[in-house]
Amino acid sequence: MYIAPKINLINIQGQRQLSTTLNNLIPSLSNNGNNLLLNSLSRNLRNNDGELNINIKRFYNTAPSKKNKIVPKPVLPRENIGIFGCMNAGKSTLMNLLTQQATSIVDDKPGTTADVKVALMEIHNIGPCKLFDTAGYDEEGKLGKKKLEKTRNIVKESDVVIIVIDKEAGTNEVNEAEVIELAKKRHKKVIVIQNVRDNSPIEVSTYKGLPSLQINLNNKTSFAKVIEFIQTYGIQKKKNNIPLLPQHVLGSDKTVFLNIPMDAETPGGRLLRPQSKCQEFCLSHYTSTFAYRMDLVKGRSKDTKVSDAEKKRFQDAISKVKPSIVITDSQAMDLVGKWVTPDKFPDVQLTTFSIMMINQMTDGQLPRFIQGLEKLKSLKPNSKILISEACNHNRLTDICEDIGTKQIPDKLRKSFGNSIVIDHAFGREFPNEKLKEYSLVVHCGGCMIDKQKICARLDDCIENNVPITNYGLLLTYLNSPKALKRVTKPFVN
Repeated sequence: MYIAPKINLINIQGQRQLSTTLNNLIPSLSNNGNNLLLNSLSRNLRNNDGELNINIKRFYNTAPSKKNKIVPKPVLPRENIGIFGCMNAGKSTLMNLLTQQATSIVDDKPGTTADVKVALMEIHNIGPCKLFDTAGYDEEGKLGKKKLEKTRNIVKESDVVIIVIDKEAGTNEVNEAEVIELAKKRHKKVIVIQNVRDNSPIEVSTYKGLPSLQINLNNKTSFAKVIEFIQTYGIQKKKNNIPLLPQHVLGSDKTVFLNIPMDAETPGGRLLRPQSKCQEFCLSHYTSTFAYRMDLVKGRSKDTKVSDAEKKRFQDAISKVKPSIVITDSQAMDLVGKWVTPDKFPDVQLTTFSIMMINQMTDGQLPRFIQGLEKLKSLKPNSKILISEACNHNRLTDICEDIGTKQIPDKLRKSFGNSIVIDHAFGREFPNEKLKEYSLVVHCGGCMIDKQKICARLDDCIENNVPITNYGLLLTYLNSPKALKRVTKPFVN
């Protein structure tokens, strides 16, 4: 057995050892003078004088060249496909056909699907998909109305709307028209599947001007035809994905500074999703990150020695790292807005995780959230404000200042008086049916819901003429108004 010695390929002596080491390490390379691998190595590693000539950077430098930058392919966004129709039309049968398993309960009894059923799957040539099996939109009574409201919400969150019709039983013209009209209004792709119970021929035609497929959904062999129909008529051309951060702050020679204060609500063993997502995005673009924990208690201390020391620690870190941009937790903007100034750090841009997320999650519609701040200038006593936070967690307001239930309400009341009425909407629910009651909606970055849901909420606000803004924007405006232009500059002109 031959043990290869350590070779320093950086210096000439080490490079000259390589040929001998290869011969000893793999004897078969030297036994045959015509060995293609050895000859190839020799030709490529030796110069005209027969000496080894190795460009170490050529073999070990993984950074993208300036001439040909390697930009990672963006992760494909999930395609939301909603299935709609009357009771017993075959919606759940279609769901099971697509997923190739008993995802939804199928029964002849009308109203079997009591709530929205969701399934995740991958469809070739489409990508990752989320399927929604909805309740029949012709169910009557109070429960039927509640189900219909959920159906409307799923239409808003779908990219593709599939109307399933039992060709023999017919359809509910009124509710069908409402679903189709809403889908078109929200720029969804609408297709129709006419479910037959017999061996009628498979036909592609039109139904009320929409692409239509006649097929027996109970026949498992229909799978390929249904998939082909969805691929051909249901999938829209993808928009260009809005990157999490702009290209000018990225690069192998740049560093992104992440200011991450931690409190009692910080989960153990991991970063919050915007923080980890930002870090992964930067690394995939060959950009270094520097994670920093600011002490908010010390920074806000009334003892100037304590607060000045924390300010110096923070500013010294920025001076040392020389980042292209500082991204901070929104709740720290009362400090960061004053400590990261153009005078002190003219080459360092500034934003918040929440602003970064809402811009990316709404496909670059940050200007609408900036415009929503204008409503603050005309708020009246007893105005109602909705604070909407997409994540669910137990809020520890007794031992820390939760951003949605404590910090933002306190700052709003301090600025506009205690008569301001503040409501909250947590998790996946959004009171779109009573949005007109509110003078302003303040939304989080939306990291725990998908793009389709956050865009549906934005569209609901636009349709109801209700201004909407964002956690990061609002806290920047209330804490450090002069910093507002700075935190939005990386994303908008």
